[in-house]
Amino acid sequence: MRHSTRRTTEAKPMTSSPETVFWPKKYWCDMISRQFRHLPPETVAILPVAAVEQHGPHLPVYVDACINEMLLDKALEALPSTVPATALPIQAVGKSEEHVAYPGTLTLSAQTLTQVLIEIGESVARSGVKRLVLLNSHGGQPQILDIVARTLRRTHGMFVVCVGWSRFGVPDGMFTAEERQYGIHGGDIETSLMLHLRPDLVDMSRADNFEPWPQKLAETAKWLEAEGRVGFGWLTHDIHPSGAAGNAGIATAEKGEAVANQWIKGFLELLAEIAEYPLDRIRPITEDLGR
Repeated sequence: MRHSTRRTTEAKPMTSSPETVFWPKKYWCDMISRQFRHLPPETVAILPVAAVEQHGPHLPVYVDACINEMLLDKALEALPSTVPATALPIQAVGKSEEHVAYPGTLTLSAQTLTQVLIEIGESVARSGVKRLVLLNSHGGQPQILDIVARTLRRTHGMFVVCVGWSRFGVPDGMFTAEERQYGIHGGDIETSLMLHLRPDLVDMSRADNFEPWPQKLAETAKWLEAEGRVGFGWLTHDIHPSGAAGNAGIATAEKGEAVANQWIKGFLELLAEIAEYPLDRIRPITEDLGR
Protein backbone atom coordinates (compact mmCIF):
# COMPACT_ATOMS: atom_id res chain seq x y z
CA MET A 1 0.00 0.00 0.00
CA ARG A 2 1.32 3.37 -0.98
CA HIS A 3 2.02 6.03 1.62
CA SER A 4 -0.53 8.82 1.93
CA THR A 5 0.50 12.00 0.16
CA ARG A 6 0.21 14.73 2.71
CA ARG A 7 1.17 18.29 3.39
CA THR A 8 3.59 18.77 6.28
CA THR A 9 2.32 21.24 8.87
CA GLU A 10 4.17 22.92 11.67
CA ALA A 11 2.80 22.69 15.20
CA LYS A 12 3.34 25.25 17.89
CA PRO A 13 6.91 24.91 19.25
CA MET A 14 7.57 23.43 22.63
CA THR A 15 9.47 25.23 25.36
CA SER A 16 11.35 23.77 28.28
CA SER A 17 8.44 24.31 30.65
CA PRO A 18 6.78 21.02 31.64
CA GLU A 19 3.44 22.84 31.76
CA THR A 20 3.58 23.91 28.12
CA VAL A 21 0.78 22.56 25.95
CA PHE A 22 1.97 21.16 22.65
CA TRP A 23 -0.59 21.52 19.85
CA PRO A 24 -0.69 18.21 17.97
CA LYS A 25 0.66 17.92 14.47
CA LYS A 26 -1.87 16.71 11.95
CA TYR A 27 -0.14 13.35 11.59
CA TRP A 28 0.66 11.19 14.62
CA CYS A 29 3.89 9.88 13.08
CA ASP A 30 5.30 13.40 12.66
CA MET A 31 5.49 13.95 16.43
CA ILE A 32 8.39 13.23 18.77
CA SER A 33 7.69 10.88 21.68
CA ARG A 34 8.22 13.54 24.37
CA GLN A 35 5.66 15.82 22.72
CA PHE A 36 2.79 13.44 23.46
CA ARG A 37 3.13 14.23 27.18
CA HIS A 38 2.05 17.82 26.50
CA LEU A 39 -0.96 17.34 24.19
CA PRO A 40 -4.14 19.16 25.27
CA PRO A 41 -6.85 16.96 26.80
CA GLU A 42 -9.16 17.81 23.89
CA THR A 43 -6.84 16.06 21.42
CA VAL A 44 -8.66 13.73 19.03
CA ALA A 45 -6.82 10.82 17.43
CA ILE A 46 -8.19 9.63 14.09
CA LEU A 47 -7.69 6.01 13.05
CA PRO A 48 -8.67 5.45 9.40
CA VAL A 49 -9.81 1.87 8.86
CA ALA A 50 -10.20 0.76 5.27
CA ALA A 51 -10.01 -2.32 3.04
CA VAL A 52 -8.07 -3.68 0.08
CA GLU A 53 -10.62 -5.61 -1.95
CA GLN A 54 -12.01 -6.01 -5.44
CA HIS A 55 -14.48 -3.39 -6.66
CA GLY A 56 -15.72 -4.87 -9.90
CA PRO A 57 -14.16 -4.87 -13.39
CA HIS A 58 -13.63 -1.11 -13.57
CA LEU A 59 -12.09 -0.06 -10.24
CA PRO A 60 -8.85 -0.98 -8.40
CA VAL A 61 -8.63 -2.89 -5.15
CA TYR A 62 -7.37 0.42 -3.67
CA VAL A 63 -10.83 2.08 -3.62
CA ASP A 64 -11.67 2.00 0.10
CA ALA A 65 -8.13 2.83 1.22
CA CYS A 66 -7.85 5.57 -1.42
CA ILE A 67 -11.09 7.25 -0.39
CA ASN A 68 -10.16 7.15 3.28
CA GLU A 69 -6.59 8.40 2.78
CA MET A 70 -7.33 11.17 0.34
CA LEU A 71 -10.47 12.52 2.00
CA LEU A 72 -8.75 12.52 5.38
CA ASP A 73 -5.77 14.39 3.93
CA LYS A 74 -8.12 17.00 2.46
CA ALA A 75 -10.01 17.27 5.75
CA LEU A 76 -6.81 17.83 7.69
CA GLU A 77 -5.77 20.57 5.26
CA ALA A 78 -9.03 22.35 6.12
CA LEU A 79 -8.94 21.56 9.85
CA PRO A 80 -9.70 24.68 11.94
CA SER A 81 -6.79 25.79 14.10
CA THR A 82 -9.06 25.50 17.15
CA VAL A 83 -9.52 21.72 16.82
CA PRO A 84 -6.60 19.60 18.11
CA ALA A 85 -6.70 16.46 15.96
CA THR A 86 -4.06 14.07 14.65
CA ALA A 87 -4.28 11.18 12.19
CA LEU A 88 -2.85 7.77 12.94
CA PRO A 89 -1.45 5.60 10.13
CA ILE A 90 -4.18 3.96 8.09
CA GLN A 91 -5.20 0.40 8.85
CA ALA A 92 -5.49 -0.39 5.16
CA VAL A 93 -6.39 -4.09 5.35
CA GLY A 94 -9.74 -4.77 6.99
CA LYS A 95 -12.25 -7.61 7.10
CA SER A 96 -13.12 -8.35 3.49
CA GLU A 97 -14.09 -12.01 3.66
CA GLU A 98 -17.17 -11.41 1.49
CA HIS A 99 -14.81 -10.69 -1.43
CA VAL A 100 -12.40 -13.62 -1.15
CA ALA A 101 -13.65 -15.21 -4.39
CA TYR A 102 -11.97 -12.37 -6.30
CA PRO A 103 -8.16 -12.13 -6.76
CA GLY A 104 -6.40 -9.16 -5.21
CA THR A 105 -8.56 -9.05 -2.11
CA LEU A 106 -6.68 -8.92 1.19
CA THR A 107 -8.49 -9.72 4.41
CA LEU A 108 -8.14 -10.21 8.12
CA SER A 109 -10.56 -12.28 10.13
CA ALA A 110 -13.09 -10.47 12.29
CA GLN A 111 -11.22 -11.67 15.38
CA THR A 112 -7.85 -10.44 14.13
CA LEU A 113 -9.10 -7.02 13.06
CA THR A 114 -10.92 -6.58 16.37
CA GLN A 115 -7.78 -7.36 18.33
CA VAL A 116 -5.57 -5.16 16.13
CA LEU A 117 -7.86 -2.15 16.57
CA ILE A 118 -8.17 -2.70 20.32
CA GLU A 119 -4.41 -2.83 20.71
CA ILE A 120 -3.92 0.32 18.62
CA GLY A 121 -6.53 2.02 20.80
CA GLU A 122 -4.72 0.89 23.93
CA SER A 123 -1.51 2.41 22.56
CA VAL A 124 -3.31 5.69 21.95
CA ALA A 125 -4.59 5.67 25.53
CA ARG A 126 -1.10 4.98 26.89
CA SER A 127 0.07 8.06 25.01
CA GLY A 128 -2.42 10.14 26.99
CA VAL A 129 -5.07 10.62 24.29
CA LYS A 130 -8.58 9.66 25.39
CA ARG A 131 -10.59 10.71 22.32
CA LEU A 132 -10.48 8.40 19.33
CA VAL A 133 -12.33 8.33 16.01
CA LEU A 134 -12.55 5.05 14.10
CA LEU A 135 -12.99 6.43 10.59
CA ASN A 136 -14.31 3.69 8.34
CA SER A 137 -14.54 3.45 4.55
CA HIS A 138 -15.65 -0.17 4.15
CA GLY A 139 -19.21 -1.40 4.61
CA GLY A 140 -18.21 -4.87 5.78
CA GLN A 141 -16.86 -3.97 9.21
CA PRO A 142 -18.86 -1.32 11.12
CA GLN A 143 -20.03 -3.96 13.60
CA ILE A 144 -16.41 -4.69 14.48
CA LEU A 145 -15.70 -1.03 15.08
CA ASP A 146 -18.72 -0.78 17.39
CA ILE A 147 -17.36 -3.67 19.48
CA VAL A 148 -13.91 -2.07 19.63
CA ALA A 149 -15.37 1.27 20.73
CA ARG A 150 -17.34 -0.30 23.58
CA THR A 151 -14.34 -2.39 24.67
CA LEU A 152 -12.00 0.62 24.84
CA ARG A 153 -14.61 2.59 26.76
CA ARG A 154 -14.83 -0.21 29.34
CA THR A 155 -11.14 -1.06 29.64
CA HIS A 156 -9.47 2.35 29.21
CA GLY A 157 -12.16 4.96 29.83
CA MET A 158 -11.83 6.23 26.26
CA PHE A 159 -14.38 8.22 24.29
CA VAL A 160 -14.45 6.37 20.96
CA VAL A 161 -16.60 7.45 18.04
CA CYS A 162 -17.27 5.20 15.03
CA VAL A 163 -18.18 6.82 11.75
CA GLY A 164 -18.13 5.89 8.08
CA TRP A 165 -17.66 8.57 5.44
CA SER A 166 -20.97 7.65 3.85
CA ARG A 167 -22.81 8.64 7.04
CA PHE A 168 -22.52 12.27 5.93
CA GLY A 169 -24.94 11.64 3.07
CA VAL A 170 -24.92 12.75 -0.55
CA PRO A 171 -26.11 15.99 -2.16
CA ASP A 172 -29.86 16.15 -2.65
CA GLY A 173 -31.09 15.08 -6.06
CA MET A 174 -27.70 13.89 -7.30
CA PHE A 175 -28.26 10.13 -7.04
CA THR A 176 -31.37 8.02 -7.51
CA ALA A 177 -33.10 6.48 -4.51
CA GLU A 178 -32.22 3.02 -5.88
CA GLU A 179 -28.55 3.91 -6.15
CA ARG A 180 -28.44 5.32 -2.62
CA GLN A 181 -29.95 2.13 -1.23
CA TYR A 182 -28.53 -0.61 -3.44
CA GLY A 183 -25.44 0.86 -5.12
CA ILE A 184 -23.27 -0.20 -2.23
CA HIS A 185 -20.10 -1.35 -3.99
CA GLY A 186 -18.43 0.18 -7.01
CA GLY A 187 -21.63 1.87 -8.17
CA ASP A 188 -22.32 5.47 -9.09
CA ILE A 189 -21.17 6.97 -5.79
CA GLU A 190 -17.85 5.16 -5.36
CA THR A 191 -17.00 5.34 -9.05
CA SER A 192 -17.72 9.08 -9.07
CA LEU A 193 -15.46 9.54 -6.04
CA MET A 194 -12.64 7.67 -7.75
CA LEU A 195 -13.10 9.69 -10.94
CA HIS A 196 -12.59 12.78 -8.76
CA LEU A 197 -9.74 11.46 -6.62
CA ARG A 198 -7.81 9.06 -8.88
CA PRO A 199 -9.24 9.06 -12.42
CA ASP A 200 -6.08 7.33 -13.67
CA LEU A 201 -7.17 4.17 -11.84
CA VAL A 202 -10.71 3.99 -13.30
CA ASP A 203 -11.54 2.01 -16.43
CA MET A 204 -14.86 3.50 -17.54
CA SER A 205 -14.90 1.25 -20.61
CA ARG A 206 -15.73 -1.60 -18.19
CA ALA A 207 -18.21 0.38 -16.08
CA ASP A 208 -21.81 -0.75 -16.39
CA ASN A 209 -25.12 -0.85 -14.56
CA PHE A 210 -24.40 -3.71 -12.17
CA GLU A 211 -27.97 -4.15 -10.94
CA PRO A 212 -27.70 -5.96 -7.60
CA TRP A 213 -29.88 -8.91 -6.60
CA PRO A 214 -31.30 -7.15 -3.49
CA GLN A 215 -32.86 -4.52 -5.78
CA LYS A 216 -34.76 -7.27 -7.60
CA LEU A 217 -35.55 -9.05 -4.33
CA ALA A 218 -37.28 -5.88 -3.04
CA GLU A 219 -39.93 -6.30 -5.74
CA THR A 220 -41.33 -9.41 -4.02
CA ALA A 221 -39.95 -9.53 -0.46
CA LYS A 222 -41.63 -7.55 2.31
CA TRP A 223 -38.97 -8.07 4.98
CA LEU A 224 -35.81 -9.68 3.58
CA GLU A 225 -32.95 -7.36 2.63
CA ALA A 226 -29.24 -8.01 2.20
CA GLU A 227 -28.62 -5.02 4.46
CA GLY A 228 -31.53 -3.48 6.33
CA ARG A 229 -34.20 -4.29 8.85
CA VAL A 230 -33.93 -8.06 8.37
CA GLY A 231 -30.57 -8.84 6.82
CA PHE A 232 -28.90 -12.11 5.92
CA GLY A 233 -25.34 -13.33 5.47
CA TRP A 234 -24.08 -12.91 1.92
CA LEU A 235 -20.97 -13.01 -0.20
CA THR A 236 -20.40 -10.46 -2.92
CA HIS A 237 -21.01 -12.80 -5.84
CA ASP A 238 -24.46 -13.49 -4.33
CA ILE A 239 -25.23 -9.82 -5.00
CA HIS A 240 -23.77 -9.58 -8.51
CA PRO A 241 -21.24 -11.86 -10.26
CA SER A 242 -19.18 -8.87 -11.42
CA GLY A 243 -18.30 -8.05 -7.82
CA ALA A 244 -19.90 -4.61 -8.12
CA ALA A 245 -23.33 -3.29 -7.13
CA GLY A 246 -24.81 -0.14 -8.62
CA ASN A 247 -24.85 1.90 -11.81
CA ALA A 248 -21.20 2.75 -12.38
CA GLY A 249 -21.85 3.70 -15.99
CA ILE A 250 -23.36 7.07 -15.10
CA ALA A 251 -20.60 8.15 -12.69
CA THR A 252 -18.86 11.51 -13.15
CA ALA A 253 -15.98 13.31 -11.50
CA GLU A 254 -18.25 16.30 -10.84
CA LYS A 255 -20.57 14.18 -8.72
CA GLY A 256 -17.57 12.71 -6.93
CA GLU A 257 -16.25 16.15 -6.05
CA ALA A 258 -19.63 17.21 -4.65
CA VAL A 259 -19.84 14.08 -2.51
CA ALA A 260 -16.27 14.52 -1.27
CA ASN A 261 -16.91 18.13 -0.26
CA GLN A 262 -20.05 17.19 1.67
CA TRP A 263 -18.31 14.33 3.47
CA ILE A 264 -15.31 16.47 4.42
CA LYS A 265 -17.54 19.26 5.73
CA GLY A 266 -19.53 16.83 7.87
CA PHE A 267 -16.42 15.16 9.23
CA LEU A 268 -14.86 18.47 10.28
CA GLU A 269 -18.06 19.40 12.10
CA LEU A 270 -17.99 16.02 13.86
CA LEU A 271 -14.35 16.46 14.92
CA ALA A 272 -15.20 19.76 16.60
CA GLU A 273 -18.04 18.09 18.52
CA ILE A 274 -15.77 15.24 19.65
CA ALA A 275 -13.09 17.67 20.86
CA GLU A 276 -15.72 19.52 22.91
CA TYR A 277 -17.40 16.44 24.39
CA PRO A 278 -17.20 16.53 28.22
CA LEU A 279 -15.03 13.65 29.34
CA ASP A 280 -16.55 13.80 32.82
CA ARG A 281 -19.41 11.88 31.21
CA ILE A 282 -16.99 8.93 30.97
CA ARG A 283 -17.70 7.70 34.47
CA PRO A 284 -15.63 5.02 36.23
CA ILE A 285 -17.05 1.62 37.03
CA THR A 286 -17.57 1.50 40.80
CA GLU A 287 -19.00 -1.06 43.16
CA ASP A 288 -21.86 1.17 44.32
CA LEU A 289 -23.40 1.62 40.85
CA GLY A 290 -27.02 0.52 40.75
CA ARG A 291 -27.63 0.88 44.45
